Amino acid sequence: MLGKGKAIGLQDLEKDLIAAAKEGSVGAFEQLISQVEKKMLSVAAGLATSPEEAEDVYQEAMINAFNALPKFRLESQFSTWLYRIVVNTAISYRRKVKNKLASLMSHDKSVYDDSQESVSGEKYGIYHNPEAQLVNEQLSYAINQAMAKLSDKERIAFVLCHQQEFKICDAAEVMSSSEGTVKSYLFRAREKMRAELHSFVR
Repeated sequence: MLGKGKAIGLQDLEKDLIAAAKEGSVGAFEQLISQVEKKMLSVAAGLATSPEEAEDVYQEAMINAFNALPKFRLESQFSTWLYRIVVNTAISYRRKVKNKLASLMSHDKSVYDDSQESVSGEKYGIYHNPEAQLVNEQLSYAINQAMAKLSDKERIAFVLCHQQEFKICDAAEVMSSSEGTVKSYLFRAREKMRAELHSFVR
């Protein structure tokens, strides 16, 4: 009974914080997200290509969430609503980065110079010391390359269900899709990942 009372108290507190945040209280909003910050950052990291990008996605998502709070109708859990915003922000961010990179590549070939290692090789040590790359670095690179070949929906399903261990029904709610559709995304993602990483799993 005591545990149940605590749960009810926590739910009431969350509703009070949401109401205050809707009225513009930054402090109330910070309290809300502090409870799920690590999980949201983890999802952002799964959908990003670097820790820096994950942090940018997370920060942008929280700004988007705060601005969208007046539209939140308590028809779903706050965390589910927040996951959806992180996912959508990550997709939008990746598209903006791709467009910017495409523009740079079409106008400035220096994107391939050593001075641009942050865009190309620095992350994987390709330029600095290629002969000293370890197997785990190669695998990390291969996984990132394989993930990059997934569609947005496939990647989201893979990150939520495999990296974050969401149940299919919860992932479906975050993705605004049916459970069958999520299973389909997962199947395609697994097949693509298996094909790309076959040399590491033989």
